[in-house]
Amino acid sequence: MMIMREDIKKLITKLDDDNLGKNDIELINKLMFSFPSFCEKVDLVLVLGSSSIKRIEKAVEIALQYQVPILISGGNYLKKEDLYEYEKYYIYSICHGLKEDDVILEKNSTNTLENIINSFNMINNNYTNIAIVSSSQHLLRVKLMLTTMGIVNKYNLSFVASYAKLVPKDDWNKEKRAKEIIRGELERVINYNLI
Repeated sequence: MMIMREDIKKLITKLDDDNLGKNDIELINKLMFSFPSFCEKVDLVLVLGSSSIKRIEKAVEIALQYQVPILISGGNYLKKEDLYEYEKYYIYSICHGLKEDDVILEKNSTNTLENIINSFNMINNNYTNIAIVSSSQHLLRVKLMLTTMGIVNKYNLSFVASYAKLVPKDDWNKEKRAKEIIRGELERVINYNLI
């Protein structure tokens, strides 16, 4: 699907005005909620850091299903939990069936661009089929960044969505906070010149 910069700007304005039509909702659904929650061929699972437990749940599910390692990327400190993102995800991984040798930690990233750069520097052509797990609304930006950087052409990438409670897949347009989150993601796509 070819989406233009002006289309994104219009969606942002309509989100601001709380004036989304049926076609606008369908377009946002295609952009943000069309990523699968599964993948077919995987050598490595890359999960991008967050406070959301849903991302690591999905990443561990895939890693266990395919018996592959998981790369956890995220160095932000989670004040409420008194842990770093990678620590939270590591603990979850080990407690839910992965062995220490199956977990690779990238501890320095504090944003999506750093997640991508630092993780793919660690991957360094050691894996071909990579499942990238993040929240559904975040994956659009991740995919556009990887495309802009030329990384999407070097690997067989699967973009796998985890669905958080804050942005429910089917009813996001009825939730004020969900619309704010989607608006923020669309703004970043524009501000980072990803389209």
